[in-house]
Amino acid sequence: MKIINKIIVAFVLVSALLTSCTGSFDELNTDPTRLDEANPGTFLNPILYNMTSYNWKRYNDYTFALMQSKVSTSSTNGLGWYYVGDAAGDGTWSTYYKWLNNIREMEKEAVKLNVVNYQAVSITLRSWIFQLLTDAFGNVPMTEACRGDEQLFTPKFDTQEDIYHTLIDDLATANTLFDTKTGLKYNTTADMLYKASSTDATGMLKWKKFCNSLRMRILIRVIDVNGFNAAAELKKMIDDPTTYPVFTSNEDAAMLSITGVAPEEAPLTRPQDFTAYLSLSEFFINHLVAWNDPRLPLFATKAKNDGVSSYIGLPSGYAIAPSINASQPNQAICKAPMKLAIMTYSEVEFIKAELAQRSIIDPSLAQTAYENGVKASVEQWGGVMPANYFANAQAAYNGTLERIMEQKFFALFFVDYQQWFEHNRTGLPVMPRGDGVPSGNVMPKRLLYPAVLQRTNLKNYQEAKAVMGGDELSTKLMWQK
Repeated sequence: MKIINKIIVAFVLVSALLTSCTGSFDELNTDPTRLDEANPGTFLNPILYNMTSYNWKRYNDYTFALMQSKVSTSSTNGLGWYYVGDAAGDGTWSTYYKWLNNIREMEKEAVKLNVVNYQAVSITLRSWIFQLLTDAFGNVPMTEACRGDEQLFTPKFDTQEDIYHTLIDDLATANTLFDTKTGLKYNTTADMLYKASSTDATGMLKWKKFCNSLRMRILIRVIDVNGFNAAAELKKMIDDPTTYPVFTSNEDAAMLSITGVAPEEAPLTRPQDFTAYLSLSEFFINHLVAWNDPRLPLFATKAKNDGVSSYIGLPSGYAIAPSINASQPNQAICKAPMKLAIMTYSEVEFIKAELAQRSIIDPSLAQTAYENGVKASVEQWGGVMPANYFANAQAAYNGTLERIMEQKFFALFFVDYQQWFEHNRTGLPVMPRGDGVPSGNVMPKRLLYPAVLQRTNLKNYQEAKAVMGGDELSTKLMWQK
């Protein structure tokens, strides 16, 4: 009997312990560093920081050398000689789709909670990344992309034409969704780009301007492609700034400020890597010297030869390295605090200058827009615009698209792939071809699809390849010359 009583007491004690500890177990199994429930605000800043940081690195690692501006002094088989590896686009593909997946989740939450500003921001960011993807690769998955939660693991590829039509329409929709009287409800400490928050709606107009400025970039890319009516759409936007506000100053530009303090580290960990075994090119230096440009000391260091310090570049694509000391990039460019470019105000002005030069809008506006673009770029980098800058015949607007695109090239300094895209669209500025560049090597038109697609999505990869006319670096995209 005593044994039975002891068993009953033990059972009661264990039951009491289990009952009393239920709440404690719940607490122990709850990670205090994680949110119990996602809201659209939790996605925004990580998307902004990681995308802009990655794109800064892509300019430094790819565009900088490919566009004959940065010259290796340790190798003659790099990007400056048009050697582009088969896997050059793999990181771009995986990184962009990773953050597109986050944007999709952000938009789903925004729709569920009926917060229109987050919907508009999601559409804007999604359109930004999909344009980068289609301009880098051509046909890419869009409609069926990022739908693994629906068991859709082998998405079809949308055509460039369909993607561009979607982007143009989506950004027009986003423009109507923005509510500039309210902020970003779930960002209590503000978004990283425009500082909009739950209590401050000031930045929402700038988000709307970014949306429309991006739409201008997309429309100018297809201005010579049949079926888009891009010229008329651009004119409509410029003629109606109330409905379609765009950047009107550097304060509006999509430039992400980072402190350099965790979690906002600079994209490049070691500043010395920015200048190791490389110099700037003649093409890059000589333009800025000819213009007597205040960006020159901001972008480049002086080199000493025979006791004389000067700005001097190396010939890009050389066969034999010249025995001179040449200017290097200024390490200040890669040190935080810094601003990472998504889209600059100067780009908008150069779009307007091109439209005026082509008489799509009032031709008399071309010079003003051109000069506004140059000034905006100089001041964006912290330079002071000389009063007599345009008195220099080599810097003054001369009525040609070439002059516009030369300055636009420098205005797109450290803006992801945009120099490359715009050169492939217009053929300008004319790139030098070094005497060491093999005859079969040419400027690539696109990046190759990642090899993993042939293992994981072969049928749709083969279909996309057939529609595009091949999966080669030389395969032209619909807007290219």
